[in-house]
Amino acid sequence: MDKMGYLDLASKLGLRSDDLLFIASDIKQLALDCKATGTHFDTNAFIASFQEVLRSGTIIIPAYTDYLKDGGVFDHAKAKPSTGALSNRVMRMKDFVRSNDPLHSVLVWGQKAEEISNLNSKSTLGEHSVFDYMFKHKAKMVCIDVDFQDSLTFTHYVEEKEKVSYRKPYLWRMNRIMNGSSEQVELTFHTKKPWILTNLYGLQDDSAKDGVNQTFQHGASRIQFFDLCEMHDYILSYIKSGKKLYEVSFIHFFKSIAKRILGKS
Repeated sequence: MDKMGYLDLASKLGLRSDDLLFIASDIKQLALDCKATGTHFDTNAFIASFQEVLRSGTIIIPAYTDYLKDGGVFDHAKAKPSTGALSNRVMRMKDFVRSNDPLHSVLVWGQKAEEISNLNSKSTLGEHSVFDYMFKHKAKMVCIDVDFQDSLTFTHYVEEKEKVSYRKPYLWRMNRIMNGSSEQVELTFHTKKPWILTNLYGLQDDSAKDGVNQTFQHGASRIQFFDLCEMHDYILSYIKSGKKLYEVSFIHFFKSIAKRILGKS
């Protein structure tokens, strides 16, 4: 990789200028590649390289708050994303806006930014959520040095639509602080039952073998790139074929019960 190699990634994906792109990433390896060539990883330049390609398009970066609990507080302006360094750096960029979902907010730039930032879904993973929007608007997704296990939350949107037996809806009540005012909001979180652990490694490997998930190296980084509509159909057929997106762990179940009894959750 040459000194500016990380800025070439956007142009290698074959994107159209009006595409809607979801970026999930761990930028550590890209930064290490830069260090090895005596340069510094520049977040602004990295994002600008995608903005140049997507001149009439839209960029979405996750800003989820996985650490929040039922009854918690989501401060729209201050709640730190749990989705990595890129999310936290982009959150400081003035040309990105944050959507208002307390659990699965996203940072958005471009043509659809206002529309996405104003989404108001009663289900954080379901109809009218950002995942539903990306499916209906034929978004594409790139995973940079992250496995599906840590990035493909979109899987749970498909599971909710399919009403899978190993996940169920829970009603969460949260306090959302936005623009100087506070409001109580209710949302449904369709999440796994206590003895279920998500396992997306099989889906990742099989979708790559079947050509839905385009996987390649960029320097020392592993890139996965795919159309979310195609991945939606692949996940659906994966579920219907009897393949598992989860594993059962009663040890995990009993640990979670113990934490509740001890008041640690």
